[in-house]
Amino acid sequence: MRNRSQTKERLGDRAYALIRERIVTLRLLPGQQIDEALLGKTLAIGRTPVREALQRLTAEKLLDSVPGRGFFVRPVSIDDVKSLFEVLTTLERFAVHLAAQRITPEEVRRLAEVSARHKAAMARQDFLKVTTLNSDFHRLIHEAAHNSFLLNALKGMYHQSERLAFLTYTKEAHPKNMEVFNRKAIEDHERLIAHLAAAEGEKAVEVITAHFQRFFLRVCHYMEPRVYSLGPFLNQEPFPPGPPSSGLSVPRPRRREVSRGKT
Repeated sequence: MRNRSQTKERLGDRAYALIRERIVTLRLLPGQQIDEALLGKTLAIGRTPVREALQRLTAEKLLDSVPGRGFFVRPVSIDDVKSLFEVLTTLERFAVHLAAQRITPEEVRRLAEVSARHKAAMARQDFLKVTTLNSDFHRLIHEAAHNSFLLNALKGMYHQSERLAFLTYTKEAHPKNMEVFNRKAIEDHERLIAHLAAAEGEKAVEVITAHFQRFFLRVCHYMEPRVYSLGPFLNQEPFPPGPPSSGLSVPRPRRREVSRGKT
């Protein structure tokens, strides 16, 4: 009985990971209805583990559950993006602040290793790998804060941010803007490693704040290019450390959703 329960749990986790990857990489598009039978057949996983995975993804706000109709990939709206980044940036700043006090030499070494792999993936323009390695880098910082409550709070939000990151790579951007953005992202990672290793908390918070400001505007630019211009923002200096708030201060445009999937 115990082995059967463990097998069911593993299948549920596998279904969750595979479906989440399809959402993050846009194989399941925003607004698209989930065909549970087809999905189970494609993944070679039974109906129950698939349904449990869909419920988990609904709790993480990657899916919407509509009574009588089933599950849909959650659309992306400017309002949701702003709400996500208000919380995400605040928690990231706090995680960096704690990590600067608690990080170990081994954790610094692992950060440097992931940063080098992220830089190589960027050079190859392997954007799926760039997205996952970027998440790995930030997750290592979260772990270096050595606070399980903070780690759990950040975990679910990173599934959302991975989808947003990959989403912006699917649309052709001005080559110079993307080149600058990618270069600054790599520089931010290298500066974070140096500041954390030196226990320079305020400087690390300054870097992470500017890092997420750029990411936030990059997503907004994807959704509303006429409202949000990347150029001036990419050239500005990082924000001062200040209090542990999100620091998001861009204008709030009309509501718009990215919804390209069909039912």
